[in-house]
Amino acid sequence: MMKEEKKKLRKEVLERIHALPETYCTEADAGILRQVTDMPEYRAAGTVFCYVGMDQEIDTKPIITRMLADGKRVAVPRCVGRGVMNAYEIHTLSVLEPGMMGILEPPTSCTLVEPEELQLVLVPCVTCTARGERLGYGGGFYDRYLEKTSAFRAILVRSRVMEEAVPMEEHDLCMDAVITELGRINCRR
Repeated sequence: MMKEEKKKLRKEVLERIHALPETYCTEADAGILRQVTDMPEYRAAGTVFCYVGMDQEIDTKPIITRMLADGKRVAVPRCVGRGVMNAYEIHTLSVLEPGMMGILEPPTSCTLVEPEELQLVLVPCVTCTARGERLGYGGGFYDRYLEKTSAFRAILVRSRVMEEAVPMEEHDLCMDAVITELGRINCRR
């Protein structure tokens, strides 16, 4: 039942995302970059984990470029199995190559970063609520990975695709903050 609700909402929101004007997405993504770099957790973090946005997702390449320029140790995900990913350190975006589902990933020749080494994780979503309840793409990669780290968890989302409610299962984790182009919403309970 819950899986069907999630699937239905995911489909509806993805249709809304595909209909967003390109100018809004570009401006929103630039605003999200500003919000991320203004976070005290960002300034304090030595090691940051950030996904590489694809297609209609938030373009995180400028965020990753900024993190590298700011001297952060930057880790990005690499899928290593069904629902399983690891973090690998990169020093430039140019090392990324298409991996599982065409998502840009670091090669295994990059240095593995253990979950406990992370201070900040920037998390993707299809949609989320202001309470930090997240609807991902359904693979469970982030819920499994985030259980292993005590890093601060911030969801990146364009404000126009946020929802009032998201179906949550027992294994679904809430995030610490939601970052939109309009600002930051604290979710820690």
